Amino acid sequence: MHANRKPSALRERALHFALGAAIAAAVVMAPLRAQGMDPCTVYTCMAGVSGTGATGGLACAPALAFWHGALAVYSPLFNPPASAIRRASYLRTCRGANYAGNTAVLNAIIAAWGWVP
Repeated sequence: MHANRKPSALRERALHFALGAAIAAAVVMAPLRAQGMDPCTVYTCMAGVSGTGATGGLACAPALAFWHGALAVYSPLFNPPASAIRRASYLRTCRGANYAGNTAVLNAIIAAWGWVP
């Protein structure tokens, strides 16, 4: 009987571990928009840096820091494909980025800067 209880305890620990990992993942994967940087501001600043608009100067410093920091994916080293996907997805949350002419700008931003740490 004692031997039957051991696997049950192990299953319970595994369940607790899995539940804890799921909760931690949910907290870490919270929407980036909730972290305070407006996606349209990032889009506009990155368009300027990519040569498609005005550079924005010092006003774009927070957006550029967000682009190179919070939107970069490290797993544990910099992951260029995942960063490009994450950044494109984030920029698409800006309604203006989804208009016909602006989609080309978004693609140019990702081509130039999506893969850069």
